[in-house]
Amino acid sequence: MKKKLLVIVVLIITGTYANAQQCLSSGFCSNSTNQYPASTFSTTTSAWTTVSAYMNAGNWTLFNVTSGDVYEWTYCEAYGGVSTNWHAQLTLSNNATAANLCFSDNECGTNGNAPYISWTASFTGVVKLLTSQSPCASNTGAPYNTLVWRQKNGGASTAILGVDVAHFDSDSPYGPITWATVKTTGAKTFAWCKSTEGTTFTDPAYITNMTNGTAGGVVMGAYHFGHPETNTPAAEVSFFLSVAGPYIKACYLPPVLDLEDPSGGPPLTSMTSAALTTWVSDWMSAVKTQTGISPILYTAGSTAAYLNSSLNTYGLWIADPDGSSSAPPASIGVWTTWLFKQYSWTGKVTGIGDTTVDLDVFNGNQTAFNALIGCATGIADQHSNPDFILYPNPASDQLTIENTAENNNQEALISVYTMQGRLVLQQKMVQQITLLNTADFPKGIYLVCVNTSDGMVSRKFVKD
Repeated sequence: MKKKLLVIVVLIITGTYANAQQCLSSGFCSNSTNQYPASTFSTTTSAWTTVSAYMNAGNWTLFNVTSGDVYEWTYCEAYGGVSTNWHAQLTLSNNATAANLCFSDNECGTNGNAPYISWTASFTGVVKLLTSQSPCASNTGAPYNTLVWRQKNGGASTAILGVDVAHFDSDSPYGPITWATVKTTGAKTFAWCKSTEGTTFTDPAYITNMTNGTAGGVVMGAYHFGHPETNTPAAEVSFFLSVAGPYIKACYLPPVLDLEDPSGGPPLTSMTSAALTTWVSDWMSAVKTQTGISPILYTAGSTAAYLNSSLNTYGLWIADPDGSSSAPPASIGVWTTWLFKQYSWTGKVTGIGDTTVDLDVFNGNQTAFNALIGCATGIADQHSNPDFILYPNPASDQLTIENTAENNNQEALISVYTMQGRLVLQQKMVQQITLLNTADFPKGIYLVCVNTSDGMVSRKFVKD
């Protein structure tokens, strides 16, 4: 009987720590050293979101809050945080008045070192959250902890999330990726798979990933690792399309040029900005001409700033592994907006054995995502789609849309969206040729979607 009683007591204590939500009125720390990350964060969702996977003690972060809403911050592993490296503490204060609001030194049932704050906002404004290492100390560099937060009474997350993978994510000892699980339990909508590199390397897991990913309901796409320092763009495009060509079509992600140096830095030392821009432009233009689909450029902020602004008519997938799927990228160079952000290199995704998976987020809603891939369902369909061409592109005051399908007399609905999914124009297409007035459109990239009884297809155009 005593042994059984002891077990019950231990379980009660452990459960108390695991579910505790603290807002203590004493114990506050003041060891602020620097703001990190630099953004002021906002959220309206109840899903836990990573603030940063690179937190040090002494870092403080700003958050927008609304009076009456409940906000929670934690380092608990149970919610996606990490505090296994050092005993973290949290101090919440009013950023405008510096008045302390909450403190937590709670164990959270994980490793005896993960705090958890739950606070109902008493004002609308900005709060400051300070991370400390017990007792109220600072530190720098690795090892880092991971901070997550949410609006507890908010709605469900609407972020469209995905991954990018290569053969090393499924090599031994990890085993093959279970794509149906990635889609359901892992809650990932899309995935890019490495297909080729240079002019000779084909990723050994490419076909398996594309086939099984599509069967599992994930929207798949191919990316090519470029070597502008050694090869011509024409040679690389030819090789890339010979492998990835069958999967560059409607209901798949657009093809991607991965622009980074094999050594880990941007490929700037051997090429001038003009030469690198020309190489990338020639690669992108050739892929677009041969497939009819505009490719996307993946690169880091430093390279995006090194390239010429003539490339910003192509969509940008920016590498910015700050750990946050909600914060905008720190730098997008000469681009004015971005399509995708790679926000982590150390993600854990159910269905993938590798525990250092690249995580990505789409900058837009479901409507914009569907328009990007030219598919209303987000899953590759087998029926034939309508087809049309648009010109001139770029356009200034007027855009011509011509229905080139065999059955071009059927009624169609034309919808024009910004890349963030905002509907800016909608009209019926009742003739083979329709003119759209684009004179008042701000400069940028737009998605034109045509819906008929046969399905939907989309094209991009640039307003200059």
